[in-house]
Amino acid sequence: MNNIDYSQYKVLVVDDIPVNIVLLKTMLARLNVIILSAKNGQEALDIINESRPDLVLLDVHMPVIDGLEVLKKAKTNPEMKNMDIIMVSAFTAPEDIQKAMELGASAYITKPIILDDFLERVTTSLGNIK
Repeated sequence: MNNIDYSQYKVLVVDDIPVNIVLLKTMLARLNVIILSAKNGQEALDIINESRPDLVLLDVHMPVIDGLEVLKKAKTNPEMKNMDIIMVSAFTAPEDIQKAMELGASAYITKPIILDDFLERVTTSLGNIK
């Protein structure tokens, strides 16, 4: 892992399954980022509007508002359209991945998550922030 200081970056983890949030937070702790979390799409949109995270890790299938709808709303908002959003999902069907990428996802990570690949994708996204 590189020696970049990520401590000023805010990462929002969005998942309706609490253990998945804990898992992602545990992985992100290695980067020393500021971690925010939400348990559904509406809560995620509220946090995005209030806190302006640098990166969002977003589950696809959730109650209230699903991840694809959150992605669509974020990417059509001029203040959020450049925010990196990585979809994190157990759904691996090519059409699910294609839909997310068409809506503006930066990447699509499938579960189960491979730690090194996950951290590489996150650090790449954070490294691209200007």
